[in-house]
Amino acid sequence: MPPRSTKLSEKLVLLPETAGGDDSEKGEFGEDADIGPPRDDEDIRRPGREKSKSYAERIPKATRTEKEFARVTAYCTAQAYKLATTAAFIKDCHKTRTKLYDDCLYAAYHLPLLPGKEGYRLQSSPLVTSPGGKALLDEAIERSEQRDYRVAYFAEDEEQHSVRAGDIPSETMPQTPALENGGFHGQDDGDMRRGSGQSQRSASPTASTPLGTAYQYAEMFIFSYGVVVFWNFSEKQEIDVLADLTFSSAMNPKTLLPSPLSLATNPLMEEDFETEEFHFEYNNEISRPRIYNDMITLRSGDHMIKLAISHAIAQSTKLSFFEETMANQMAEAKDVPQRLALKGELGMKREQVVKILGSLFKSRVDVNLSSKMLDVPDFLWNDEPTLHPLYSAVREYLEIKPRIQVLNERCKVFLDLAEMLSDSIADNKMSRLTWIIIVLIALSIFVTCSEVFLRFGILSTRSKKGIGLCPIETAKPGLL
Repeated sequence: MPPRSTKLSEKLVLLPETAGGDDSEKGEFGEDADIGPPRDDEDIRRPGREKSKSYAERIPKATRTEKEFARVTAYCTAQAYKLATTAAFIKDCHKTRTKLYDDCLYAAYHLPLLPGKEGYRLQSSPLVTSPGGKALLDEAIERSEQRDYRVAYFAEDEEQHSVRAGDIPSETMPQTPALENGGFHGQDDGDMRRGSGQSQRSASPTASTPLGTAYQYAEMFIFSYGVVVFWNFSEKQEIDVLADLTFSSAMNPKTLLPSPLSLATNPLMEEDFETEEFHFEYNNEISRPRIYNDMITLRSGDHMIKLAISHAIAQSTKLSFFEETMANQMAEAKDVPQRLALKGELGMKREQVVKILGSLFKSRVDVNLSSKMLDVPDFLWNDEPTLHPLYSAVREYLEIKPRIQVLNERCKVFLDLAEMLSDSIADNKMSRLTWIIIVLIALSIFVTCSEVFLRFGILSTRSKKGIGLCPIETAKPGLL
């Protein structure tokens, strides 16, 4: 099954995307001003402008990895995660701040990460506190829970979030003061606070800080369907966190000894992990966030924006896992139709056919049970509808909808193949039963014939003996 085309092609999506695709909106993005690789003496951190690419957007993904740009990586590691247990574990063992959003667990780490204790690999640095003794992060969360600055996202139509290759519109949607300033930056105006009837939410640790300090935090989003999305972790740190989640333990109150703590349901082997890798940077000189060539550019470090993006990335990763699983199973079963076409029979043992049939049905069940997780999250419908256009734009960039359609088509092929294998098993069984019946009938006929011939032989023998004895017996009285 082919991967999403945006892994190989250079496509741009604005977050959220707007309608219209005329030439007046294209600007200079992707045109002659940015043709060719960056120069050796070019500033590696040169930010992009409204109509031009940044340094990071102009270089390939592999080069960005070598130059250690900030990473956004998603791992599908299990069928599901127990979010409540996981939240308690990382809060106690990694010393992080956690918050639960329906089927997503958010955790913020203060950098640099420190070596872990009690056998764990890492933990967060201590949080900076205010003169009053309260963590600045907690204060930022309390302040930002009252704010709503995504009014510009609210009125977007989902069908307008189109992805266009190599262009960026020059007309931008109205921005609220928070977005224009790249975050909150200490604005406490009363008209920026939420009303009593509006949803409550927390803010990112970087939402109230300048962009220069946004990289001081690493953030993790754990989704209930077995996907973990990392922001601003190094590859080694991501592996260490996943290892801590895998080999977690808890103190047994009875024995006072550590016992294994299962945070994941049906964890996958490491070689079966499915990953999605992006990079990101902050730039408040652009009018809205954007994604180009798997490079995410954000105006601020607001973790709610990252949450909406992470939802789409996590769904894409889970979808990639299903795609890979189906591709492997189709590769195993691809010889079956060819064998039927050439030989007219499967030529396989019943156990082999049943195994293939079972794997096909298992994939169908997994996809059907996971269909809800590939839909729009309830959190974006009920609690943060203003983030729905942002989520939809990223979802379209990741081509989730057409990939789901392809996956459904593969499921239909599975249905046809499974029906053919079921018919083959039924035909083989009926054929075997038919032959058993034929053999039993033949055996019955043979036994019946044998019995008839045996009786006829016995009667014939008795008849011959009776004919030979009768004259002698009649002659005996005359002789006497």
